[in-house]
Amino acid sequence: MKNKWKVLVTETIGEIGLNILKDAPDIELIEEKSLTENELKVRLADINGILTRSGTTMDEETINAGHVLKVIGRAGVGVDNINIPAASRKGIIVINAPSGNTLAAVEFTIGCMLSVVRKIPQACASVRRGEWTRSKFTGCQLNGKKLLIIGLGRIGSNIATRCRAFGMDVFAYDPYITQKKADSLRVELMPNLEDAISMADIITIHTPLTSETKNMIDQKMIKGFKSGAYLINCARGGIVDEKAVAQAVRDGHLGGFGTDVFSLEPLAKDHPFLAEDISDRLVITPHIGANTYEAQSEVSRIAVENMLAVLRGEPYFHAVNLPFMEQTLTLDQKMYLNLSRKIGVLAAKLAEVKGGAVKSVHVKMRGIIFDKEEGYTEQFKPYTISALKGLLEVSLGEEVSYMIAPILAKDRNITVIESTGESHTYKNTIEIELETEKENVILIGTITEEGRQRIVRVNDYWLDFVPNGKILIFQNHDMPGVIGKIGSLLGESGVNIANFALGRKDDKGLALGVLEIDGDINDKIMNKLIKSGDLVWETTVDFSEENK
Repeated sequence: MKNKWKVLVTETIGEIGLNILKDAPDIELIEEKSLTENELKVRLADINGILTRSGTTMDEETINAGHVLKVIGRAGVGVDNINIPAASRKGIIVINAPSGNTLAAVEFTIGCMLSVVRKIPQACASVRRGEWTRSKFTGCQLNGKKLLIIGLGRIGSNIATRCRAFGMDVFAYDPYITQKKADSLRVELMPNLEDAISMADIITIHTPLTSETKNMIDQKMIKGFKSGAYLINCARGGIVDEKAVAQAVRDGHLGGFGTDVFSLEPLAKDHPFLAEDISDRLVITPHIGANTYEAQSEVSRIAVENMLAVLRGEPYFHAVNLPFMEQTLTLDQKMYLNLSRKIGVLAAKLAEVKGGAVKSVHVKMRGIIFDKEEGYTEQFKPYTISALKGLLEVSLGEEVSYMIAPILAKDRNITVIESTGESHTYKNTIEIELETEKENVILIGTITEEGRQRIVRVNDYWLDFVPNGKILIFQNHDMPGVIGKIGSLLGESGVNIANFALGRKDDKGLALGVLEIDGDINDKIMNKLIKSGDLVWETTVDFSEENK
């Protein structure tokens, strides 16, 4: 066959994926491992697809060296070694395999948990040293212990099921999971992380690394742990403050700690976890949670099959950057795609205010621009996908892709509904209605004739503001002087008001305000606003980095 696609494999991957590539009649497979940075750049000149793991760095300069590169495949979940924006700018699709190593990660976490509480690695090392001091390795059993799972997603859910079989009392903290999901797993859902931690004998973390979860388990949080509790982190490095954890183990406040992930890998020689005086209470491994034959086979299959689909122009899944369908949208449609995501972000922030997990999302598209749209990912339109992406980004981080957003929503038992209809006041509108466990959230947005994005409804309030820049949104008592007082408090803190919108309801004595501001509002300023007594609630949204 002429003009075969050239696929470069730079690391050891599962045999199943390699065999698929070898058997493909339209693929020329090239296996070259241990390439230097410069060698890789030279080799990429005529490569159409590259398949890597974590050991190959695809930075902007390397990606730019791939003159005919169409797809980068990652045989695994994380894509930290790939410059996603650089790939997107060149129209290169980045594929990963988010579900292939779930069971491997679950079983490894439980193995780490057992190793920590029973001191298995230390006992093994002792015997190898010729010792036989059994009393040094008295541990505790899992049966009857209270287990807190932080993050009840795909991996956390599987942990819950298996740990209940050990006879553990399992409860979880995840503000983005509904009670229905928790009930289906027979797990008690805790409303407050600090309270949950204070009750737990063992805590295991299963959240992504985001701005919200970075150093989530810090010195202050650790002080709230039950004395002698065990902590397990096989999720992401950076979620725990490593120095604080090491000191808590040293002080005896933590009975033990197990981890497979670190803020910087490999470890420096002076890393706090390598201190000899706490080695008997730590289990540390070199990021091997996904290293099973089965997991490596599955992630290689998923990555390879989707890479081939990209090269062949066929439908594909698990793209972590721009999906192929976006390229077919008109400029107007892309503007509504962007608006839908912003509305999703805003909806999630408003749901957070009331503390209610999302149960369902209804995306209503009204107007002629949506009439001839084809479905997306076999079910939803692009605007529904974009709204889900924005909604989930608030809790999971910006790495949530269009392709994975519906899967993540399904994992969280979020019912997704979409509908189309005739427009009313505005030519075209996107409406999102969230059903949460406490209160519903309704938002309507449109794009004006001059191409300006507008939010025209927030819950029961009709108003008009542009979702740009940094936004402060609040509900206040509708009385004279409130807005002036807010302006003064912000001014005293050096925060300028760029734009202002107000929605009023005469029958309830409450109003809704939206301020576009120049500058940041920190917790101190937020507390001042609340303590003024005029605000019912407040939240901020940062759209300053959005493409307008």
